[in-house]
Amino acid sequence: MNRNPKEKYIGILTQKELLKLYSKHVNGPKVRMFKGFGLGVIPGERDGIHLKTLEGVKPGTPPLDLYNCRSSGGVFNLGHRNPRIIQRLKDALDGGLDVGDHLLLSEWRALLGKKLAELMPGDISKTTFGVSGGEAIDTAIKFARAYTKRKKCISADGGYHGHTGFALLTGDPDFKDPFLWNSPNFKQIPYGDIEAMRNAITEDVACVILETIPASGGVLIAPEGYYPEVREICDDKGVMLINDEVQAGLGRTGAFWGIYGGLYPNEKVVPDFIVCGKGMSSSLYPLSTCSYKPFIEKAVYKDDPFIHISTTGGSDLGCAIAHEMLEIQSDPKFLAHVKEMGKLFGIGLEEIAGEHSDIIKETRGRGLMWGLEFYNEDDSRLGMLSIIKAGVLLNYCGNKKDTHIIMPPLIVKKEEIEEILIRIRQGIINLKKIKKN
Repeated sequence: MNRNPKEKYIGILTQKELLKLYSKHVNGPKVRMFKGFGLGVIPGERDGIHLKTLEGVKPGTPPLDLYNCRSSGGVFNLGHRNPRIIQRLKDALDGGLDVGDHLLLSEWRALLGKKLAELMPGDISKTTFGVSGGEAIDTAIKFARAYTKRKKCISADGGYHGHTGFALLTGDPDFKDPFLWNSPNFKQIPYGDIEAMRNAITEDVACVILETIPASGGVLIAPEGYYPEVREICDDKGVMLINDEVQAGLGRTGAFWGIYGGLYPNEKVVPDFIVCGKGMSSSLYPLSTCSYKPFIEKAVYKDDPFIHISTTGGSDLGCAIAHEMLEIQSDPKFLAHVKEMGKLFGIGLEEIAGEHSDIIKETRGRGLMWGLEFYNEDDSRLGMLSIIKAGVLLNYCGNKKDTHIIMPPLIVKKEEIEEILIRIRQGIINLKKIKKN
């Protein structure tokens, strides 16, 4: 296979050839679905908040040049190929680091653990590392069960915490039923309904797990006072509160933690666990974290410090670049920027919703995490395709398909916000033209 040195890793084969390979060796139904959407394209060049496809949708047409407002759920909080993160990775490699050995002690796990403890609310100061958000959720539930000696877990309808083990059990039936993966010890209740929570939390419940802002559930915003009351009920019943900040954390809401001032400025709730993933990877190296209060450690590791391990979780390279990411995203100036851009974006989306109130029901969000809800799922799906073709990559919420989730990278600038809004507006206009015809 002959390769152009400048295209060593991108554009090795034509898009048509790659789609065939993907279909044959990876996931055929996925390729057919994207082709059915009219989006049978392969990502190519990526930089900052932009993503280009290798080719256009049809052979011979120009590549799609997209503003990435999906951000892969927060993986690209700092955009694609952030220079500081790339430099840290190169320096770490040149400085002698590799994955490391999960059974041995680690300099960089120690350093990143200390950094996280400094940023965590309250007395959360311990961290166990993993590779994916689902793995970190599994860890939190395992530890909660070990500490409380109880089995039951409460989660929210429409919530999403991952596709692995315990994480899958907390999710909606569509994800569990095909794998015969159900348990009477795991129960879902309506999100934001404090009476439902009060009735569900009994003295045989080990933990409650909630996303600060349910992403797949529709970018839902809990009523003011909901999380403080959940914390109080958990305390009364001796139940662990697990907070999933995989998408709403690390500055996404304009506060570093969504549950600690990001949802409502005056509400600073301290859970027992905070779980992070996606953005912890800094877009370059998979990493997730399960951070918790120190008293929990004794129940887990007391008799066997190797009872929970992750072979590549908390790799030395991953920890080194995550440390740099935390330095960037915890900076008060950076968080102020997110708040400012989030305010501009929210105002712009509300204007678009007002202009097209015949098909758009409402907008809701915090910082740079927004939901755009349509009156029906068909308009949402067609609207997603129309907006992507107008140049903005986003997607509808997996558990609430009438709602788009829009998450620009946190480094987005004012002029880019303005251009993204222009393209979203044009996508909606194009949708209405399609409907009319």
